[in-house]
Amino acid sequence: MTRAIQTFEVSLKIALFRDGRLLLVQEADTGYWELPGGRIDVGEERLPHAEILAREIAEELGPEVSIALRAEVVTWVRQRPTDGVYQFIVARLADLVAGTLVLSPEHQSYRWMTPLGWADLQFPQQSDYADGLRRIWVEFSPSSARI
Repeated sequence: MTRAIQTFEVSLKIALFRDGRLLLVQEADTGYWELPGGRIDVGEERLPHAEILAREIAEELGPEVSIALRAEVVTWVRQRPTDGVYQFIVARLADLVAGTLVLSPEHQSYRWMTPLGWADLQFPQQSDYADGLRRIWVEFSPSSARI
């Protein structure tokens, strides 16, 4: 008997902290909030996360943004509302080192959020984004910002 295998896109995201706050960006096409980052492109399968995230950060947050990537990782699944494709999200924690944010046309807004500040934001209904963000705050945020 043949077993059906789920296919996913894999997205690398950064849980970027600055002064005890987490950066969230708002998608221009759906209005949903998310972490910055994006899909692993064809040909990037064997590249280190740092290289893929450097490309994504330059594209989405501006070429002058510099981060310090941490070892911690949180994962969850999101179903993209525009086409129903499932995305397996790998969120790497990071700290902002330098740079001014300049959003790409993919995003219309950004906010540096506290642990309780993002509760009223809208996330895709078919996703575990809220749970993923809670795990980031509870397990890995700077001690001064924990819930």
